[in-house]
Amino acid sequence: MALSGVGCGALLLAMIACAASSQPPMAAAQLTPAREPAGPIKRVLLISLDGMMPDTYLHPDAHGLRIPTLRWLVQHGAVSEGVESVFPTLTYPSHTSMVTGVNPGTHGIVSNGSFDPLEGDQDSWRWYAEDIKVSPIWRISQAAGYDTGLVHWPVTLGAHVTWLLPEFWRAKNVQDQKLMRVVSTPGLLQDVARENPGFWSRYVPPNVGDDALMDVALHVLKQGRPRLLLLHLVGIDGAQHRHGIDSSEAREAIETDDRQLGRIFAALSATGMSQETAVLVVSDHGFRAASKMVRPCALLREAGLLSLNADKVVSWKATVLANSGQAYVYVQDPADYATREVVRALFAAKVQQPGSGIGRIYEADEVRARGGDPDAFLALEAADDYQFGPGCTTVYSAPPQYVATHGYDPQRPEMRASLLMVGPGIAHGVVPNAREIDVGPTIAAWLGLPMPDAQGSPLRVVPADR
Repeated sequence: MALSGVGCGALLLAMIACAASSQPPMAAAQLTPAREPAGPIKRVLLISLDGMMPDTYLHPDAHGLRIPTLRWLVQHGAVSEGVESVFPTLTYPSHTSMVTGVNPGTHGIVSNGSFDPLEGDQDSWRWYAEDIKVSPIWRISQAAGYDTGLVHWPVTLGAHVTWLLPEFWRAKNVQDQKLMRVVSTPGLLQDVARENPGFWSRYVPPNVGDDALMDVALHVLKQGRPRLLLLHLVGIDGAQHRHGIDSSEAREAIETDDRQLGRIFAALSATGMSQETAVLVVSDHGFRAASKMVRPCALLREAGLLSLNADKVVSWKATVLANSGQAYVYVQDPADYATREVVRALFAAKVQQPGSGIGRIYEADEVRARGGDPDAFLALEAADDYQFGPGCTTVYSAPPQYVATHGYDPQRPEMRASLLMVGPGIAHGVVPNAREIDVGPTIAAWLGLPMPDAQGSPLRVVPADR
């Protein structure tokens, strides 16, 4: 898998990152090693570039992008022109669908943030692996005796794998470095820091540099040579949220991640793993601009459906979980038909009101049909140029959280995600009709692992010479 076109700088960085070595820590539970996969693919790397839109690699010249690694993947691998994400198009539901092969309503990670109607969870996210209701591919792989690594992959806190660095934060400062040393594989972060000067300045959760995350992934790859390694890079998503889709900051983040990809391909070559490794580069969702924000839950407070004490919610009949471009509406008592009708009428009136910020209502049956939260009474989609913000006790209209965002209906073209893959036996060509729920079954097929509950199917490639 020689990577012609990737600059010498990327190769040099990978060689420097891999120069030092240390003994890998013991897994939480030692399993009998599985037999080697029967097919030509012996190892899989799944790398997520959060928020990367397909146009990045389909039309890089239109955006002035210097991305030699992604260009090489397009020239030699199989690519999708746009992957169908999930409902809602958010990071945690999407990443969990990739690794489970099922929609959010089945695996249970239906949003990024926790369901918190009394607003007491201190902005908790759905970090915990135990909340996934079906077995993800990383759990299946580890159970089969394959050493498995997870680097900053969402919803993996507490996962039982050989190598673990979960995505997690609480203090949002250097105290979280101590926290992460506790919840990660013992010694992992300390070993990476010894190998990579300045690591701790680049790794302060949740503000983590993609170069720091790649430092960890390269350490795991060289020291552990896992059969399955999952890596989540976040810089593109953050830059597009804060500065816009085609901003100079977003382009810089894309080019940074292209260099990180170059490092891992160089490491595969240097360690002799290229000819037996499949690499999947994916994203979780697209983006669209949104210059205005409303808080749907404030309407429920104004209608008397939440009770407050000193600006704190103390009881509720109905509430909203805002997901940026989408929002779920819940009624506490499913048999409270009076509240249900008040809530439905309230939002239906807003849809008809110009400038309300609410563009569409999904009834419960449609939410379930789209693989959304089966416990939701309704779902809302933000109108064009709008996003939904959290909060029930504040005003309805407020300054936007982001310049651009996601969460909107996965059928929208701008919400399409990315996918490129290369490896032994993978033809150069196009991956048609790709869905995020197809990623896990594809990996399972390559490694000879069972995934009987998957709703997705292994991806297929139409060779370029057809």
